Amino acid sequence: MEENEFRQQELFETEKYISDLLEEKTKRKSSSFNVIFLSSFFTSVIVLSFLFFFGVFEEEEVVLPEPITITETVKEKELIMPRVDSTEVVSVAEIATKTIVQLQVGELNQDGEFISVGGGSGVVIDEKGLIITNHHVIEGTTDVRVIFEDGRMYEATIIGSDRLTDIGVVKIENENLSPINFGNSEAILVGDLAVAIGHPLTLGAAPTVTTGVISALDRRLDVGSESMNDAVTLFGLIQTDAPITRGSSGGALLNQKGELIGITTAIATADVGAEGLGFAVPINLALGIVEDILDDGKVLHAFLGILGAQYFEVADDGARIFSGVVIEELYGPANDIYAIGKAGALPDDVIKKINDINITTLDQLITILRSKRAGDPITVEILRGTNTIILDFTLDLRPSDV
Repeated sequence: MEENEFRQQELFETEKYISDLLEEKTKRKSSSFNVIFLSSFFTSVIVLSFLFFFGVFEEEEVVLPEPITITETVKEKELIMPRVDSTEVVSVAEIATKTIVQLQVGELNQDGEFISVGGGSGVVIDEKGLIITNHHVIEGTTDVRVIFEDGRMYEATIIGSDRLTDIGVVKIENENLSPINFGNSEAILVGDLAVAIGHPLTLGAAPTVTTGVISALDRRLDVGSESMNDAVTLFGLIQTDAPITRGSSGGALLNQKGELIGITTAIATADVGAEGLGFAVPINLALGIVEDILDDGKVLHAFLGILGAQYFEVADDGARIFSGVVIEELYGPANDIYAIGKAGALPDDVIKKINDINITTLDQLITILRSKRAGDPITVEILRGTNTIILDFTLDLRPSDV
């Protein structure tokens, strides 16, 4: 009995012991897992810290190419493309051709019929029939016919003309005309669009339109012939590469707005033919001539009274610089003293300014005088040795034999 109870007790104690073992084993497993987990965690932290320290996780900077802007592309195109397209030239031509006329000059035969012996072009400048053209177009004739683009023909009266500027004026009996719009020839720049409209070679009633650019300003050109006693030098001309030929004389040189900036007058040629050099009288000068012709029947050209030559100064590097006009002699018919001589100028004086405009070349001086009239007041600054002298006087009338 006692022995059996002992065995039962031992059995219970043994079972309890096994449970303890299982519990202890479980605790050991849990402890081992925690150790492993913590070890792994700290190891990971150390490794990640190491990698972070050496920049493994830093984002690489993405370098993008600089964008090509539309503005830059447009600027490049603006340097190459023309300022206006053909549609704008069409608009200019549609308006202006109605004011550009063909002039035929000639004489009447025994039967009173008009016989044409030459011609040119003209531009309607007011609604009452005034037409501007070139002096050389109407010189030496008394009978002129004006033909519009629609074929209408009118007899014209010669109002007057000026040889020194090659400007002439005729008039027809029609007071319902559409005159051309005037531009400002002093505002044009080299490279500006130029549209020339005229009647080259008298090809028909409709005018011819050509385009180009303003090639140069303030040009001089010798025209006419010494043998024909009509030689003259024109000053202050506009040069263009818009094709101009015989018959275009007296036509219009227009800007891109269709405004009149010049009266086409001549072309330059070489031994091999035309060189694409056309010339026009600036409209500002031409309108002044027209006004004088209408008021006085002639132009009262100013006269300074000198024979002048180009004056140079020498720069520090040895270059010669255009810097005025030297008075070689006081000049006038019968050895008379005129204008600047009466004001006190002497030979060897150097003209440096006119009305506060710096004078650098002889051509510039003559161009300015072309825009002046006899009796106009003028202020001239001269250099005499090292002294600057100011002369105030009025311009004389240019003698007819000069």
